Amino acid sequence: MKRPHTMVIALVLAGVLAISSCASQGPLLLVASQDIPAAQGTVKVTGTDNGNSQIQLEVKHLAIPERVNPGATVYVVWVSGVTFGAEQQNMGALKVDENLNGSLTTVTPLKAFNLSITAEPSQASTSPTGRVLLSTTYPKQ
Repeated sequence: MKRPHTMVIALVLAGVLAISSCASQGPLLLVASQDIPAAQGTVKVTGTDNGNSQIQLEVKHLAIPERVNPGATVYVVWVSGVTFGAEQQNMGALKVDENLNGSLTTVTPLKAFNLSITAEPSQASTSPTGRVLLSTTYPKQ
């Protein structure tokens, strides 16, 4: 009778170790496209108390959005699951300062995801219209 309890405990511990190994991963570097080669960025992902993933994004050396996508006024952050064809979700606009540095903190229920940044005409865009300018995958593969 002790074996079923031992098996459950082992499975729970394995799950906790898997989650904590992803949560402890250091900041990920964003990969910049040829459209904004000077741009640099990092993404830090941490688990929240309710099991979501908190994303802290910092970007430096952006270009003015209009320069990389005519008609664009804002940089939008997108997240999608890692499976082929997963729908992209608008996570919000980067807050960009006068030095063209940007940041965004947001939350997603996804545990593994692709993150990308595009220049868009509106922060309310429902799907990307511009080219992917910066991107990464979490957890790093």
